[in-house]
Amino acid sequence: MHQKLPVEIDPFRLAKAGLILEGKLSLSSMARLSDLLIGDGEVDVKMKFDIDSVLGTPIMSGQFKAELPLVCERCTEPMKFEANIDCSLAIINSERKVEGLAEQYEPWIIDNDDPVLLSSIVEDELILAIPLVPKHSHACLPKEAWFSGEEKIDDEKPVSPFAVLAALKKD
Repeated sequence: MHQKLPVEIDPFRLAKAGLILEGKLSLSSMARLSDLLIGDGEVDVKMKFDIDSVLGTPIMSGQFKAELPLVCERCTEPMKFEANIDCSLAIINSERKVEGLAEQYEPWIIDNDDPVLLSSIVEDELILAIPLVPKHSHACLPKEAWFSGEEKIDDEKPVSPFAVLAALKKD
């Protein structure tokens, strides 16, 4: 069951209450992420807040699913990147507490008691999921390599960058 997600949250309070937030967020509401995308869409959000029974640390387990509209770096055509993210974050208020975290948790450092934008943590995780070089899963050619059916690819060996030096040596 999806609900309307709040804009701002208090992660410490949500963890103490053991709440679960489920819903959808627009990708256009995330400014940093929008700069990397060529279109809009939505992300399915499920965040479960709780307290780790061993450490006593507030935690958030998140699942984020979205189709991100990107540009293939190989052929420069639009593509959809399936982002399916599972994350486990320990909610802490000081960098000193990072060392005491269990390895299964990434730190989510919240510096003050001000409410946190819910979209900011989702945006961070989606940005981290985008590949450095987005490309189609199938083989695609750069536009420069496209040719019509009448043209043929020359099967000659590529010219070595040192061929010019070899020619100079012969002279």
